[in-house]
Order: sequence, then C-alpha cells, then structure tokens
Amino acid sequence: MPADRPQPLPTHLRELRGALLGPLLLFGLLLATTFAGSDAILRAMLDYHGLTGSVSLYAPAEFLRVRLDLAALAGCLGALPLALLQTYRFARPGLKARERAFAQRAIPLSLALFAGGTVLGWLLVLPRLLPLLAGGPGEAQFSLAQTVGLLLSLSLGAGIALQLPLLAFMARRAGLWDGGLAQARKLAWGLLLALALFVTPDPSTIGLLLATALLVLLFETGNWLAGGARG
Repeated sequence: MPADRPQPLPTHLRELRGALLGPLLLFGLLLATTFAGSDAILRAMLDYHGLTGSVSLYAPAEFLRVRLDLAALAGCLGALPLALLQTYRFARPGLKARERAFAQRAIPLSLALFAGGTVLGWLLVLPRLLPLLAGGPGEAQFSLAQTVGLLLSLSLGAGIALQLPLLAFMARRAGLWDGGLAQARKLAWGLLLALALFVTPDPSTIGLLLATALLVLLFETGNWLAGGARG
C-alpha cells in the first residue's frame, strides 16, 4: 500500500466535500420524506403511549415546528452511519493500522448500542415513566411540542447512555485514562451530570440524582470491564 503523501489543503477540502456529499443528500431525502409523513408519524407516536387525547397546540406555528424538528432529527439520525463511514474513509490514509482496526470495531458497536438503547428507552423506559410524569386530572392537556420533546429526549437519552460503558472501556484500553480517582474522573462525572440535566425531563432533585446515578453506573461498568480485560 503506498504511503500517504502530504497534499495541499484545497485538495483535502475537495476530498472532504466529496465525502460528505452523500450524507448531505441522504439527509435531505430523509428530511423531505419524513416531513411528508410527519402527521401520521406523530399520531402513531402519541397513540402508542396513549397520549393522543392529552395534547394541544398553544402556538400558531407549533405543529409546523414539531413536524420540522421531527423531520430534521430523522434526517440526522438516518444520515449519521453514512457520515461516519465517509469520515472514516476520508481519514483512513492518515491512520495507523491499530487506529484503523480500533475505528472499524468502535464505530459499528457504538451505532448498535445507540440504536439498542433508543429502542429500549422507547419500549421499556417510557411506558414506566410516563404515568409518573404525565399523571394528573383526566382533563389535563399538554403542549404537543413539549410532549414530543419528552418522548424523544427520554428514548434518545437512553441510547446515549448506553454509549458510556463503551466510551469508558475505549478510553482505558487506549491508555487515555487509568481509571483512578484523578481529575479526569471528576471531569467525567461532571459531564455525566450535565448529560443527566439534558435527558431528565423534570430536573428535580430526585429525578436528577437518579439519572446521574444511572449514568455513573454505566460509565463505571465500562471502566470495570476495561480493567478486567487488562488485568
């Protein structure tokens, strides 16, 4: 295999533009397709969790905004695997053999964990949390935007949370972190707290503590697995 030769910056920019063209086209196609069927998709989402009769519109453009947000999210998630693949192909000539092998294992596993966590969040977490979060008088009404945001943040948050064992495992295996109670660990726990604030729909003290404890447990599980694999 020929060695990677230095090239001018404009050449690299043209290669990067060509690599990202496919993901951008796929994003646009998915955005348009999802927006066209977003009405039926939103109804199916609300019907699945029994929320169809509990949502209302409180702003003139709220329904349009929710449809656009849903379509953009679908485009981003659908184009993400292709974008990662194209980015890896673009960077591959500059990577060492060990780095290439690492990326080839980590990227598919990370995507699989994210997809699996999102499905678990939708099928298992939401049905158990929604009665607690949306409980109240029978005539209670909720904003469509906030309700859809709640469904998506909890399910996608579960997918993001399942990345934590992999991230901790990779960081320790790569020697970026020794797993000890050092400044890096304090920073990691602080980032987990910030993530808990993002995925917790009602950041009260109890909910925030429970979400943070779960994320820390997942992170430390990956750290423990990496330590066992090394030892």
